Amino acid sequence: MARHRVLVSAHRCGYAELVEATGHEYPVDGIEHLAKVGADYCEFDVRRCADGTFVVSHDADGGTGDDTCLIVDLAWSELRDRAPGVCLLDDVLEALEATGMGAHLDLKFRTPSEEWKAGARWETDAIAAVAARLDPSMVVVTTGRQRTINAVRAWAEEHDAPVVIALSIGGSVAGLSWRDGFRKRWAELFPQRRFEASRADAVAAHFALAMLRLSRWTTRIGVPLLVWTVDGAWLQKRFLHDKRIWMVTTDRPAQAVALRDRPRPRRWLA
Repeated sequence: MARHRVLVSAHRCGYAELVEATGHEYPVDGIEHLAKVGADYCEFDVRRCADGTFVVSHDADGGTGDDTCLIVDLAWSELRDRAPGVCLLDDVLEALEATGMGAHLDLKFRTPSEEWKAGARWETDAIAAVAARLDPSMVVVTTGRQRTINAVRAWAEEHDAPVVIALSIGGSVAGLSWRDGFRKRWAELFPQRRFEASRADAVAAHFALAMLRLSRWTTRIGVPLLVWTVDGAWLQKRFLHDKRIWMVTTDRPAQAVALRDRPRPRRWLA
């Protein structure tokens, strides 16, 4: 019987290992590194410029630390000079095409209400651009917004595109009162209604929530579970050999792949 194989998705194109090796973060360079270490998926945040250009950047300010350099407010022609660490989504897709790795998109924008009412769907525009370049069955989309998931689900069904859409659960409670923070965490531990309403295929959960309850819940209802962000060796061992887990996202993909694929003592094999 084949051993269960947890997939490894490299957070921010494996930026932590890339920075250690080169001193800089640039997604396209990270993809080359990921192909060498054997990651299954490349995770990156997709944002939208004011002129409609889709770019890849973990930070809303393009990593500049300058709140006057917000991607959402600038056209690509303005952004590229001010934030050299940001690259076009097309450039990332071109690099991925040559590797055979999957694309794990975390959507960091949404269509404003007025544009939405007028029929615009910026989120599905981004997914369509990705599916035009890559095998849709190797595309994973994560977001915590129900409206976004519903829109991507409708697009996928219309185009018969087998993308996996995961509801993200977890996140900061900074700025919330203790009561609101508690309610948020409680709702994250018991997300049944939210998940059903979203029509998502999978759940993407913070590792603490996965350990507390969600790995049991997703197994019980037969839904794939993606766990983020799993960096420490102990946590990686914990999740990479757990049959309930579908995928882990990590800043340390080379370490994760090595821990997952190394021969294991016979007592661990089942």
